[in-house]
Amino acid sequence: MYRRILLLLLGLMLAGTGWSWGQPGPPGPPGMPGAPNPDHELGGFQERLMEIKRAQMGPALGVDQQKVNKLLEIDQRYKPMRRQMIMGMKNDWNRLQQLMNQPRPPEAEIQTILSNLKRRRLEMLNLQQRQGDEEMALLTPLQQARYLIYLRSLIREARSIKGGPGGPGGMSPMPPGGPREIPVSRPPQ
Repeated sequence: MYRRILLLLLGLMLAGTGWSWGQPGPPGPPGMPGAPNPDHELGGFQERLMEIKRAQMGPALGVDQQKVNKLLEIDQRYKPMRRQMIMGMKNDWNRLQQLMNQPRPPEAEIQTILSNLKRRRLEMLNLQQRQGDEEMALLTPLQQARYLIYLRSLIREARSIKGGPGGPGGMSPMPPGGPREIPVSRPPQ
């Protein structure tokens, strides 16, 4: 379970998206003036991340560069599929938000979108499981454990490079230092 969550987080992060479930989508269609271009904005980030992986993964896992190259090749092979699924989920989520803002949202369409989101989530987990199985087949159990620990530290490092949990310009779901107590005043009874 922990591995799946870790792989899901890594997949979302490495897919080059800066969205989260609570953030609105881009202000316009890609290619329009003023619309963000995630590939352009994150291209440098993705390249830096790949170089970091290429340099750090071998020593961190205790494997040779050939094995590192195989692991990176597996990741690159799955990246377009992850990105496609994430974009589909993002589109479904944006449509769901639009419908829910209507005075009388159409339940049939909402049900279809919810079904699509659930199906895509399962497909993403399946894809991540296949990728993880391919990666783990290359490694010994000790190397597998090191790999999971390395991926977790890489996620933390990538978040700090991108500007925190919400990505560049994103908002953290929680204030610094964690949740704060909110004073509530009640009228005397």
